[in-house]
Amino acid sequence: MGQADGTVVGVTKVLDHGPDAARWNLVLTGDGFRAAEQGAFEAAVAAFVNHLHATPPFDEDAVWKRVNVHRVDVHSSQSGADNPLTCADGTSPTGGAMAVDTFYDAAFCNDGLRRNLQVNDGLVLQTAAAKVPSMHVVVVVVNHVQGGGSGGKVGCYSLHPQGVDIAIHELGHTAFGLADEYEYVKDCGTAQPGQETYTGPEPAEPNVTTVFDKATLKWRHLLSPGHTPPTTANADCTKCPPQTSPVPAATVGAFAGARYFHCGLYRPMFTCKMRDVAAPFCAVCKDAIRTRLASLVPPPVPAPAPAPQVPAPSCFVAGAVYRDPSHADVEQLRRWRDARLAPGARGRLAMRALAAAYARLGPPLARAVERSPRVCGLLRRLLFHPAAESLRRRGRPPGR
Repeated sequence: MGQADGTVVGVTKVLDHGPDAARWNLVLTGDGFRAAEQGAFEAAVAAFVNHLHATPPFDEDAVWKRVNVHRVDVHSSQSGADNPLTCADGTSPTGGAMAVDTFYDAAFCNDGLRRNLQVNDGLVLQTAAAKVPSMHVVVVVVNHVQGGGSGGKVGCYSLHPQGVDIAIHELGHTAFGLADEYEYVKDCGTAQPGQETYTGPEPAEPNVTTVFDKATLKWRHLLSPGHTPPTTANADCTKCPPQTSPVPAATVGAFAGARYFHCGLYRPMFTCKMRDVAAPFCAVCKDAIRTRLASLVPPPVPAPAPAPQVPAPSCFVAGAVYRDPSHADVEQLRRWRDARLAPGARGRLAMRALAAAYARLGPPLARAVERSPRVCGLLRRLLFHPAAESLRRRGRPPGR
């Protein structure tokens, strides 16, 4: 079992947004792929990366460009994963029962659930860290079509048709500390003693809560305007909440049933990838992902702008006030300045001296101003817009 049942081949950086020390590093490795199946593993990794990029909020540049992806190639002695004939949940193995020798010891039917696919977490982390020392999270793709996955110390998924969606759901657990939002352990048609009503402390996960009070709800900053939670309640806590959503799909509120309990816990939206792997992440989960990545990795640093050339520095303060250096008012002020700096222009020497001083003082002034939206608004309304409008009027022909 384990290391005797395969070989670590190497590592490839498949998504490169910058130095590993300044990025969030996701490692994908495989189990149950023989050397002859390396192509299938590479295709699975490519499919995962493409699907992740298409999944909000990873489709946002501010999120995606914080991510590097590394592929650690491992060849197992045999294909597949352990999949016993019988499991406590009464399900049958897809493709028949099997017991195989794989590098990470992938196996279905953990904790009595066929879909609970697990690997040797310690060996996965050890192998990934040896190849990518700056790694933040590891996801294992298992060469088997039985549906399943898990998300603990590492994420794990299979080549089931919904496998990539399962993988991103599991990434929600492993990388971002998100809770499952479904209100059952196995399914809603099975009796689940002990899962009727949650009575424990407030969960640490950002997407489930015991508290639905509007003033203290942990996602109150995202609560839909005018909405008063709870959005739904469960009248019979021996069963899953039966109702469909009574509000529009985009509503952020507090919906009864989450983290395997029928009552006592609430989730932010009726549907979310942490409840239904085919759905998108809810607004609260997306916010948690953005926040987590922002706390770990600074935003990508843009290429430095060329040093301002005297006598034509950038319109630092006006650009900061408008938050748009190409705004019509900023362009108008820039044209006036350039006209005064042109050879032969009246007052050119004085304007050259003023431009040189502004090249030094403009950047710190701009940084100070942009910290205060109120100051920006006042400068825009009382100074820059009136000045730009006056210059426009001077340049218009009579009668216009």
